[in-house]
Amino acid sequence: MANSIQLEENFIIGGKSTAYLTPNFLLKEFIRANGKIRVHRELVAGLQILRDNFSMPIEIDPERPATAYQPGDDGLCIVITANDPSTLEKEAQKLVRLDYFSRCNRNGNNLYLEMHHPSQLPYIAPKVAFDCGMKVTAAFETRGDPYQEVTGNFDLAGLSFGPIQCNLKSGTLQELFRRMRGEDERRLQRCFENKDDYLIFWEVLDGSRKKAIIWADGLSTGTGKHGFSQPWKGYLQAVGREKLFREVMLRYAYDKYGKLLMSALAFLRGVSSIPINNLRCLAALYDMGVQQGSLSKAHHAIKRRVVAEQPADEFTLTRIAVEERAKKASPRWRADCLSRRLCILERQPVSVSLDGQRSRRSNRSSYLLRDSSVKGLDRYLVG
Repeated sequence: MANSIQLEENFIIGGKSTAYLTPNFLLKEFIRANGKIRVHRELVAGLQILRDNFSMPIEIDPERPATAYQPGDDGLCIVITANDPSTLEKEAQKLVRLDYFSRCNRNGNNLYLEMHHPSQLPYIAPKVAFDCGMKVTAAFETRGDPYQEVTGNFDLAGLSFGPIQCNLKSGTLQELFRRMRGEDERRLQRCFENKDDYLIFWEVLDGSRKKAIIWADGLSTGTGKHGFSQPWKGYLQAVGREKLFREVMLRYAYDKYGKLLMSALAFLRGVSSIPINNLRCLAALYDMGVQQGSLSKAHHAIKRRVVAEQPADEFTLTRIAVEERAKKASPRWRADCLSRRLCILERQPVSVSLDGQRSRRSNRSSYLLRDSSVKGLDRYLVG
């Protein structure tokens, strides 16, 4: 949500009528007959997730946009409809089981949805939380289909690919493709129309990282080197369309970045008694791991600030951690790193100035960041 949206205790109460609250819903769709608006952002987020799963337009009842049906539910419920109300109801009931909604009742073609009371938002299952965190990070790293995103050497990482932009510089791209080859090399090789090119690609992956980056730099295109030459881009996008690759990619993110998240949480438990359970805090730390790796470079700075400032809650503690880790990035990327993390914590773009650089990152998937705690994440990641 843009900063132009007016909020009051997580209720949207005003803003520009044409502003997008989520990728598919405008503020004006929630304006009532009296010209006022009051809708909880968690309800809007649930609607967008329903729209994502339903894959067809959803219409909000213009006569009753998030109005009160009984005392105490003003802004917490809504009536919607679609061309296929039966399928819409099935998808909504799935989200009831996942606690995005507390009630779902159908009356003819209309569907009544109600969210949990803001003071009683339920825990989020760890698998759902991890998937949300990965999707939010992917929205920073990619634009279209994240599994087909191919990026050149604009950031000196050589070649980056996929939803979390595994790259040659870090060695993550090499690790990812070795996993894919181990699963089904024949299927992987089919994505490369030219067998010689497939062999060349493996020579690059199995060689030194320095030489790999030089190879990728020579194939990067555009003034900023964001693009990448054919046929290599096409080969990688063919890999990205493979269902097996998507499964391998998810497992890789779970194994590698789940461990980094656990490491960060363990360190923060050692410097503060405040538990970190909120999805937004966890997603910010996960995003940090993907973009910057371990928290270790900032350990001493974080300890000093925690002792000096005595953070009162998990959001303040998490902010200290991501701020100090951002300062350890190369000067060019410090503002970008911090702006990403603060965008996650605040669920809206935050302007940052560091070392002469300015950044204001937005995230099209920020609606996934529910203001709820995650239960059992440690056991899930270990398991």
